[in-house]
Amino acid sequence: MNDDPHLRQACQQQIETLVQQTLGVVSASVVSGDGFEVASLLRDDISGDKLAAMASSLLALSEAVVQELRMNSCRNIIIESDRGHVVALRIPASEHELLLCVLCNDSASLGAVLFAARSTAQDIGLGLEQRADA
Repeated sequence: MNDDPHLRQACQQQIETLVQQTLGVVSASVVSGDGFEVASLLRDDISGDKLAAMASSLLALSEAVVQELRMNSCRNIIIESDRGHVVALRIPASEHELLLCVLCNDSASLGAVLFAARSTAQDIGLGLEQRADA
């Protein structure tokens, strides 16, 4: 899946738009459920491979906690730090297990980032579904 140039390109365009149009978003990455980078726009000091592995593991662990507590499914994860936030969420696509990971600085509005991230994930998922139907 990671070697699919059409998948990579579709994801890359969406995350570039997310980073350019959402105030405070400084990096974004689409990663596979098994922890590999599909597409990214990252600051120079961020390892895409490490981020992919950690985001995948974090979402899997969060989903296990939510299931154990009988709370249905995990919609997203938010990590707050002194210097900003990390938001991770599933991309709805039946053919692919993908995650969107977004890094924003502390000046970002978390609500605006969540809205933009969810919208981006939906757009990626719709694009993949339309491509699969074609």
